[in-house]
Amino acid sequence: MTSSDTGTLTEQFRKLVSIAGCRHHFPLLRQYVNGKPLVYFDNAATSQKPQAVIDAMMRYYEEENSNIHRGVHSLSERATQSYEGVRHKVRAFLNAGDHREIVFVRGTTEAINLVAHCYGRAFVREGDEILISGMEHHSNIVPWQILCEERNAKLRVIPITDAGELDMDVYPSLLTERTRIVAVTHVSNALGTVNPIGEVIRQAHARGIPVLVDGAQAVPHMHVDVQELDCDFYAFSAHKMFGPTGVGVLYGKRRWLEAMPPYQGGGDMIKSVTFEKTTYNDVP
Repeated sequence: MTSSDTGTLTEQFRKLVSIAGCRHHFPLLRQYVNGKPLVYFDNAATSQKPQAVIDAMMRYYEEENSNIHRGVHSLSERATQSYEGVRHKVRAFLNAGDHREIVFVRGTTEAINLVAHCYGRAFVREGDEILISGMEHHSNIVPWQILCEERNAKLRVIPITDAGELDMDVYPSLLTERTRIVAVTHVSNALGTVNPIGEVIRQAHARGIPVLVDGAQAVPHMHVDVQELDCDFYAFSAHKMFGPTGVGVLYGKRRWLEAMPPYQGGGDMIKSVTFEKTTYNDVP
């Protein structure tokens, strides 16, 4: 055996040890299926949860469970502190400029629907255009179709090349004076294509057009800096990055969030309520 062979075997052993160490953190992977250790490859759909996340969720229900922003008792104050602490962590994770630009939602789908509904109500009119791409997930197609039907606007699509990439030669010609927003995925859930999202945003902004990025498949795999990208909206889900289901984030530039009407009415989105008039809360 040569020294090269020995080095290769050593590297393979290190990888096996590393994999075993990672698997140890995920209780679900300790089970056997058909007599063999479970191997899970469906992470693009949802990721498994490490013990640390499971423990944190259990600890909340065992020690802190209470309404946030609603009570003055100790449990409510602790729960609120934990909840808002996550907002600051997500701000740092994305390098957003302001923690108030972090909106908690139920997932990527709701984040996109929120923007389509609220931004659409404020800025999209008859004859306007919404620009998406041919590689979008249904969650970044259907909300815009609904908006276009409601507003009698037009949905336009950036084509895909034979290589499975956005046709960046055609893209500039689709940006017109009628384009009100561009909504495009950062990483394709079907193709794995990593789009040149910075260039997509740069060209749209040169025409004064805001951009929403579907980051559901990007955030679990790469560093995302929303200030560096200069995107106007960025959406992702916790359940694809080791977090719980039913939780997600919409990053939105503060100026857009403040210009959009409320998505839903309820308790925590108001400053004051009378039967004559409601005053809405500050973002988010």
